[in-house]
Amino acid sequence: METATKPERREAICGAVFELLGEVGYDRMSMDAVAARARASKATIYRSWENKPELVMEALTQRFGGTPEAPDTGSLRGDLLSLLTAACTVANGDDGAIVTGLLTAASRNAELARTLHRVLFEMKNAVYETMIARAVERGEVPPTADPTLLHELIHAMMLTRRLWGSELDEEYVTRVVDRILLPVLRQDA
Repeated sequence: METATKPERREAICGAVFELLGEVGYDRMSMDAVAARARASKATIYRSWENKPELVMEALTQRFGGTPEAPDTGSLRGDLLSLLTAACTVANGDDGAIVTGLLTAASRNAELARTLHRVLFEMKNAVYETMIARAVERGEVPPTADPTLLHELIHAMMLTRRLWGSELDEEYVTRVVDRILLPVLRQDA
């Protein structure tokens, strides 16, 4: 990927990616359509991004800002409530619909699946590692508590609920934290 494209152009192009993903989905979005929407030349697009998954990866990274800070409320329950509430707020909006569509498309596209795993899982896993490490230090969970399992559970549960068209509300967040996540994390392995 060439980085010579000016930051404001890259931002406009990434914005165009999200607009098109929301309108036509991943499968029907083309790099040519992104160029037209962003009023950029096709040469700029193809010179800067080798393929569509790479372009989507940059748009996702720009939109969701890489690795966020782990919540630090002083308790694992508070941290989980904070994290899940923020994630549900995003998932309930247009960005959540786009990400759900991308995850669905990824089941048919290995390159997109790898891209999404990098952006939505690998880049975010440090948050879960930090939360669990703090909880272990406070004696809230055993040292065997698995941050990757926590991350996977949250993703799977939110995606499933989103696909069913169910609201990701405060009641859902509290139920998931208290009845599923905390009991799983507190188990001795």
